Amino acid sequence: MKTSIIAFLLVLSTFGHIQAQKIYSTKAATVRFIAVDDKDIDATNAKAVSRLETNGKLSFIMLMKDFSFEMDLMQKHFNEEYVESDKFPRGIFNGQITNIKSVNFAKDGIYPIMVKGNMQVHGVNKAIETKGVIQISKGLPKATAKFTVSLKDFGIGGVLIKMVADQIDVEVVASYQ
Repeated sequence: MKTSIIAFLLVLSTFGHIQAQKIYSTKAATVRFIAVDDKDIDATNAKAVSRLETNGKLSFIMLMKDFSFEMDLMQKHFNEEYVESDKFPRGIFNGQITNIKSVNFAKDGIYPIMVKGNMQVHGVNKAIETKGVIQISKGLPKATAKFTVSLKDFGIGGVLIKMVADQIDVEVVASYQ
């Protein structure tokens, strides 16, 4: 009898732990980049897939061809010459919200966060650390962040990059379900 009670309590505590872990996701996160020195270089990808776990794990994956530019020629150069999207089709981020315990997923509010992780673009992995915000509204999180990257850190170059821009501001918005 004692063994049955202990086994029941172990199963119950394990189930409670599993239930406490919630996973949010979206297939419509937006990633936008703007060249620091040339505001004409501006593209948006509104089809990024993202996952946020209440333990702080955070991931994004997107197809580089899903970035859209106002000018078709810019989009062609971006895909063919710079990010080589046929050869390197995806951009990926896997990371951790380091202060996740400060986010109360059960209470509406705005929570500043710190994110550390690994970003892979153009086949190159780079450690990224940035500040962001999680806003809880009606029980659902929305994550936003803005950071700057150097294209040469990801092996992206070319004549136009040298003349136009190396620093890119990246803005991320993910409304989770």
